[in-house]
Amino acid sequence: MKKLKLLTLLLLALSSFTLILLIKSNSPDAKQLLTLSSPKGKVADQHLAGETATEIPSPIDAVVAEAESTTNQTSTDEAPTLTKHHVQIQAIPALSQLPELPNGCEAVAATMLLNWAGLPLTKEEVAHALPTGDMPYENEFGAFVGANPKDVFVGDPFDIGYGIYHTPVAKLMNQWLPGHIRDLTGTSFEDLLGVIAKGNPAMIWATEHMDSPYFDLEWEDETGELVPWYQPEHALLLTGWDDNYAYMNDPMTGEQEAYPLPSFKEAWEFMGSQAITIIG
Repeated sequence: MKKLKLLTLLLLALSSFTLILLIKSNSPDAKQLLTLSSPKGKVADQHLAGETATEIPSPIDAVVAEAESTTNQTSTDEAPTLTKHHVQIQAIPALSQLPELPNGCEAVAATMLLNWAGLPLTKEEVAHALPTGDMPYENEFGAFVGANPKDVFVGDPFDIGYGIYHTPVAKLMNQWLPGHIRDLTGTSFEDLLGVIAKGNPAMIWATEHMDSPYFDLEWEDETGELVPWYQPEHALLLTGWDDNYAYMNDPMTGEQEAYPLPSFKEAWEFMGSQAITIIG
């Protein structure tokens, strides 16, 4: 009887020792034994349960984590600086309208454009060639009447005058360079800048110093059409631009001037988006 008990104790001890070895090796057999011996199928060893819940990340998890880390780092980086635009057509001498042509800015701007194209015309020759019409005056009925700048120069570029618009100027220039004159009037501001970027200067209508235009006078032309006039109307030669400024040969100063790009855009569009260029 004593031998039987001793044998039983020995077998129990051996079984316990085997189970301990299985648990330490994290064997699935040990987990199964523990599950079977625990109530409701729960793992009896809480330490083992904790180790089982914390698994080593798989290689694909590590790749995803690294990608997320890289994305977060990239999103905090500063945006790259945009490349600055800078277009400037060289070797176009600026001409002054003063003192010979106090109101002849259009003739001088056209002369600079024609000179760039290789025609050795003077500003006086161009001014004399412009069609002219009457300054506004009050007729016998008390109405103001006068010429239309859409057709002729209103007044005299050598003396007192208002000015002239793109159509008659382009028509005159086409007589000297038939087939090479392009009236860009009505184009977008971006397309106008694109013309300069391709290496072609453009005669443009805006205001002196890009000041805000203001209404000055209104009259009727010979057909009865109302002609509103805004001051200080001015014509210049656009030769370059960058992200902040437009560069122009200004007949009023006789120099190349830099005017803020937004101010130029506003004045140019207000004055009808008028522009003329010459193509090869």
